[in-house]
Amino acid sequence: MRTNADITLYNKYFDKVDRTDSYKKTILYGVFWQESKGSNVIKSGLTNADSLTVFIPHKDHIDTYQEPKVFATNQSGWTLQEGDIVVRGAIEEEFTTVADLEKKYDHVHMITSVDNMNFGSPHMRHWEVGGK
Repeated sequence: MRTNADITLYNKYFDKVDRTDSYKKTILYGVFWQESKGSNVIKSGLTNADSLTVFIPHKDHIDTYQEPKVFATNQSGWTLQEGDIVVRGAIEEEFTTVADLEKKYDHVHMITSVDNMNFGSPHMRHWEVGGK
């Protein structure tokens, strides 16, 4: 699989101690990032039509991946689920709100779909992540 980017993934989880939603940051190196910017014109005005597809190869990242329900219990490793935030590039800092992250970086997206393409040869297996 060809790769063209590194990403920073912010996994959302419920912090039982603080009783708030929190994010765990993970940097994934060597993914394929495909982004489209656009807008639609509808009766009530313009709407955002931006879209994102990220391909994450299993061979480089499967060893630290956790299924979403397992991640929710212990926040070890990383996971992929709707509502998580993905940013193009290796971002070293934490953030307080998604709006703060969007003000500072251009390529910030919320994950809307995750497909596990776990078939074919080991070099072809990957996650396909969609976002807006």
